[in-house]
Amino acid sequence: MAIPSFFPPVKIGPRGREQTFAGGPLGANNPTRELLKEAGIAFVQDKRVAQVISLGAGRQNAVSLEGVDPTDMSSQLLQTLYTDCETVASELSTRLINVDAYVRLNVESGLEASSLDDWRGLGAIEQSTNAYVETSAVTRLLEESLRYLQNRIGTATLAQISAYSHLSK
Repeated sequence: MAIPSFFPPVKIGPRGREQTFAGGPLGANNPTRELLKEAGIAFVQDKRVAQVISLGAGRQNAVSLEGVDPTDMSSQLLQTLYTDCETVASELSTRLINVDAYVRLNVESGLEASSLDDWRGLGAIEQSTNAYVETSAVTRLLEESLRYLQNRIGTATLAQISAYSHLSK
């Protein structure tokens, strides 16, 4: 997780040619797309993949601009775009619907009012997560994923996943 308001920028590279990195949320808050691109570069295309697991941090409320001060509207829209993870998750879920190797886990409700400071009080987050994990659909999904991982069952090749996941960005 890279959140510029919590972690200072980092300089990487040889002296005199360092590049400053301030986080990946804008356009890459959900790095699954980048993971698949990098895996396509790093591994052979016939490499079998047991699971690509995308973990969400809870769904956000829908954004409404009703009653928002027009002078403050741009900062609210930027914050929403900045923290959005669901666009990539939705695109990948749609494109990889026939590939058993992709799993998205994301608490559906109960965390809408959470903020980035809530790590100090994890009780409500834990309760919402437990309720989500205990649903029969998620329990089945987790059991199946665990079986794939334990048995190293590669349900798809990297080439198959990449064919579905090449999204223009």
